[in-house]
Amino acid sequence: MKNMIAKERTILETITNIFIFVLIIAFPLIVDSSGFFHIFECKWYSYVIIASLYLITMLIIILYFLFIKKANYFKELKLSLIHWLAMIFLFINVLSCVFSPYLSEYNLFIGIGRGEGLFTSSLYILTFLFVSLFAKFKKEYLLYFSISSILVSSICVLQYIGFNPFNMYQNGIGTHNVSFMGTIGNIDFLSELYCLYVPIAFASFVFLDEKKLYKIIHLVSFILAFFIIGIINVSSGKVAFLATLVVILPLLFLNNKKISRLLLMISMFLLAYCINMIINPVYHYSVNKLIFSFQFNYITIALLLVIGIMIFLAYKTSTISFEIKNQKKILKYAYVIIGIIGCSGIMFLYFVDLKAGMLHEVHELMHGNFDDDFGTYRIFLWKRAIKLIPEYPILGSGPDTFAVRFMTHYTEDVAAIGPLTINDTAANVYLTMLVNLGITGLISYLSLIISLIYKSLKNINKYSSIILITIICYLVQDFFNLSIVIVTPIFWLTLAILYISVNSIDNKR
Repeated sequence: MKNMIAKERTILETITNIFIFVLIIAFPLIVDSSGFFHIFECKWYSYVIIASLYLITMLIIILYFLFIKKANYFKELKLSLIHWLAMIFLFINVLSCVFSPYLSEYNLFIGIGRGEGLFTSSLYILTFLFVSLFAKFKKEYLLYFSISSILVSSICVLQYIGFNPFNMYQNGIGTHNVSFMGTIGNIDFLSELYCLYVPIAFASFVFLDEKKLYKIIHLVSFILAFFIIGIINVSSGKVAFLATLVVILPLLFLNNKKISRLLLMISMFLLAYCINMIINPVYHYSVNKLIFSFQFNYITIALLLVIGIMIFLAYKTSTISFEIKNQKKILKYAYVIIGIIGCSGIMFLYFVDLKAGMLHEVHELMHGNFDDDFGTYRIFLWKRAIKLIPEYPILGSGPDTFAVRFMTHYTEDVAAIGPLTINDTAANVYLTMLVNLGITGLISYLSLIISLIYKSLKNINKYSSIILITIICYLVQDFFNLSIVIVTPIFWLTLAILYISVNSIDNKR
């Protein structure tokens, strides 16, 4: 019997590993012949097929061993608090759908706006449960993210310099005249995906002692990603990266290896921006043609000189062995200093108006000026979304019902600021969830996330720390972005990988 259960465990783990590989590496690349015109539909159907096949296959195997081989694998299976919280969140999604005032009028199983209905959210949660229950952590999972990043970024680079892999751009649409890129679509979603890719590549390169090939893959992933990040220039991603860097900054100066790798990463960051400045592709709308306006001025020369110096310093630092003693005490003081600097920065922004950009908007918000234009109209959405909450405060109005709620109340407001568009999210995952699933939905979701983070901090190891950094980065950008099937399944998979990186007996390999 024990041999049979061990065999079942091996099969379930193997299938789960295949699912992880497919979702991280293959899924972001999936497109169809329509290019960007139906990319959302393509990704939605692709994810439904991949996730459904995985879950159905797993269930068939479990039932086969249970009823044919008489091996009850569930006797050895232990559910943790995190699993129960995930199931509670799933249950609240079901309740929100069943008691929705829109159930008889709309298809809440699929969803009204972004296809984030009960079916899709259930797949997110169920795949999280299955992966966290049946997988064992492998350090190669981190490599999958960097390989996927290289593939996605390479396609973006080719599009940026005038090529069209996978025929994504059709009927005059091109990288330089629309906000779409790669095989992801909208640049906001691409930035969202990079909030998973970049922290893993950066932290794996800096914190892990790995094979040279692995190091090179992480480094190339980082360079290409920041080359594209500089082009798409999405503020939510920048804020997330900056917040994450602040969190991990003290950890980067504990020994010479980390400092050397940090210097090398900074030099590669500058190199990505320098290359973009040198090639300088310009799209001429009058002739619908992309022309390279190569430039090699004093700024690029200075940047190349700084990059060379930093690479030299990185090499020299790697040859000088040292490690800070009393690391816990030093880290404690470092975070206190960061806190003081942060508070000082907030006070500065309160009293000083920098007159332009995001910092000006922060200054105005701190003085009670919630102008609709701020945050690229996010304040417009947030102000009005908050007013919707009291209508259905407990369970919300149902999964993915934000569009009908918002547009019913604010069609005239939307039309007043420009051409009428359908606003189907609040451009804030947490606020959108509060409208759709109510207070119970948001609390159950945050309880799951916080419990997972707490467990990870309590049982931290070198791999879980990297994934935890990545989760934090993604959660920050969620304040300014939305849940969508193009990226969200990979986030839920990352949550599951964080869980197994803490709990798997192989996490110290």
